[in-house]
Amino acid sequence: MRLLILADIHGQVSALDRLSALISAADLILIAGDLTEFGGSEDMTNMLSPLAGKEGRVAAVGGNCDKAMARDVLEAAGYSVDGRFKRFSGEPGTLTVVGAGGGQFRAGLTPFERRDGELHAAIEDAMRSLDESSEPHPLLMAISHTPPHGTDADLRNGSHVGSKALRHMMDALAPQAWVCGHIHESRSVSRTGKTLVINPGPLREGYYAEGQIHAIREGFLVEAELRKL
Repeated sequence: MRLLILADIHGQVSALDRLSALISAADLILIAGDLTEFGGSEDMTNMLSPLAGKEGRVAAVGGNCDKAMARDVLEAAGYSVDGRFKRFSGEPGTLTVVGAGGGQFRAGLTPFERRDGELHAAIEDAMRSLDESSEPHPLLMAISHTPPHGTDADLRNGSHVGSKALRHMMDALAPQAWVCGHIHESRSVSRTGKTLVINPGPLREGYYAEGQIHAIREGFLVEAELRKL
């Protein structure tokens, strides 16, 4: 399964247009928030236009810069995994994605900020619904705008600034991969425990990542590499 991993587009639809070949080729497109720059429904509709026809191949969450009206469009398009799960079929197996949108609460200065308990609850709600579905989920991935605490993806000026609640969920669930964004300067691919943590960097500045999922004897392996336009 071929992955295209994006975050922090901030209204730069031209950057998505430049990825058109990769968008067409990807089996799954993962977007970790901040599609707009404080935009509303029209802005989000514009941002999603390069993804037209990719229904069933996109999983995304809103970021702290995505207003409620913009997030409504993301949800209506069927792309949102905020507080829910989506399944994607392909080789080497069915991938389940859960998500938690929003930036970590600072001072309420941006449209979509959540306290740690709310971020935890979003993933918890998604997992509860998944467990109630009674279907197996051996291949599990999570998306959040805010990175989990204590990883290479949440470093700002040498300090870890990510969510401790999301880190708790990551350690408890041990998904094969966790995709995040928000901390632009912490562009990275690193492994924490059993989980590959991917912050592709801001697409606004031309950064993204590509990934692959392989079947191995122990189950599944996710690999990713950082790219630049």
